[in-house]
Amino acid sequence: MTSIEDKRALIGESEKKFAYSLAAMVLDKPKISVWMILVPIIIVFYMYKHKKYVSDRDVFAENYLIERNRALEATVSALESDKHLQAATAIKSPRIPENTRKEYTAWMQVLMDHYAALLRCDGESIESLLKSAYKNRTNYLLFLNQLNTVEKQFNAALMPHLQEASKNVDEIIQRMELDSEKLRREEMTRVFS
Repeated sequence: MTSIEDKRALIGESEKKFAYSLAAMVLDKPKISVWMILVPIIIVFYMYKHKKYVSDRDVFAENYLIERNRALEATVSALESDKHLQAATAIKSPRIPENTRKEYTAWMQVLMDHYAALLRCDGESIESLLKSAYKNRTNYLLFLNQLNTVEKQFNAALMPHLQEASKNVDEIIQRMELDSEKLRREEMTRVFS
């Protein structure tokens, strides 16, 4: 039987891969062109842009994972101490505006329930944990739809607070939501084919 620590590592690694895949889809990666070969000085500009892209990708993934890691750790802690999984009491994030607490808590609860389902199953890979927890494609799709819904609700509640940071934040969030759904459906197809 796989230990809870091993399953935590599998889940964490899966979330990390997802975050980097999402970052690659959301962020614009610089493209190499023929001019860079013909005019070598242009390659310096490309290398600068590529280095910035890699840095931005890492920052994106790191920030994307903060709350998910918080939910995973709260879930592990609750399961190890036989406590009830309740996001409202288990997770207090100082980064979240007070008027978005309801949506944040709903999102965290869905994540915690998902992580708990995976942690209660046995498997040697994230795919085997997903199969064991959800049994079939339909059940997993229901979870994905629920996750997409609560994420969109939280993003909508958070949007007014993010407008100050960037003028095109609504485009970025919409792109993240669409790309997240696409990646999740690809995972569903891969796991439950």
